[in-house]
Amino acid sequence: MTTCLIGLGGNVGNVPQTIVGALQALSQSTGVRVERWSSLYRTVPVGPDAGGEFVNAAAVLETTLSPQELLGCLLSVESGFGRERDVVWGPRTLDLDLLFFGDEVINDLPVLQVPHSGCWYRRFVLDPLFELVPEFVHPEKRQTIAELRARLLARPFRLEVLDLARSVDPILRSLQTQFPDSELHAIRQPEDIGEEDQGLTIRLDSGPLPPWTAPLKSRVGWLDVSTRMGDRQQKLINILRSVGL
Repeated sequence: MTTCLIGLGGNVGNVPQTIVGALQALSQSTGVRVERWSSLYRTVPVGPDAGGEFVNAAAVLETTLSPQELLGCLLSVESGFGRERDVVWGPRTLDLDLLFFGDEVINDLPVLQVPHSGCWYRRFVLDPLFELVPEFVHPEKRQTIAELRARLLARPFRLEVLDLARSVDPILRSLQTQFPDSELHAIRQPEDIGEEDQGLTIRLDSGPLPPWTAPLKSRVGWLDVSTRMGDRQQKLINILRSVGL
């Protein structure tokens, strides 16, 4: 049996009832045992098309299934509760994410990525996980759930943006007003790099990176969103919402 961690959430319909139903459906699935689950957390939606307030939770599963088989099981349960994917990051009746499959690292994109790429910096994931497994170690970040969550609780929250094109200042000034509990900085040269690995260090733009950025990529808080959809400001807003600001 492999111990797995999943995230549950939604913002359409009676989500608490849906989450209970999803856990019951999973417990009746072949090769899956639901061990325990977290409280429900009401969270701010992330993204301009996400809709209203979300309800989120997490659960610990034991399974004899492979990662791909378990993913198929989760997708089947989602479908059974009316999940549709006609809008990217849109409203949803039920979202079931495979966050961790033991301590395995799986990069079978675009089908499956474990650990889930966003689980380590999203409060709506880390808060319920902290309730269940605070000492679980992220196999890539090499920090516990408690340590990853603590990074997000620091105020002001420090966010550094790699700005090789020297064009991000207007965005940061706007966001600093919108998110007063944040501390936003641009990194344009080696001298701009802070000594401590705090908060998040964001790569917004694609293209080659100069050698002096290598220490940034080794940080726990390094987050590359250069290939994600959306304009630069919206990407940063999504990140700041995700960390709980």
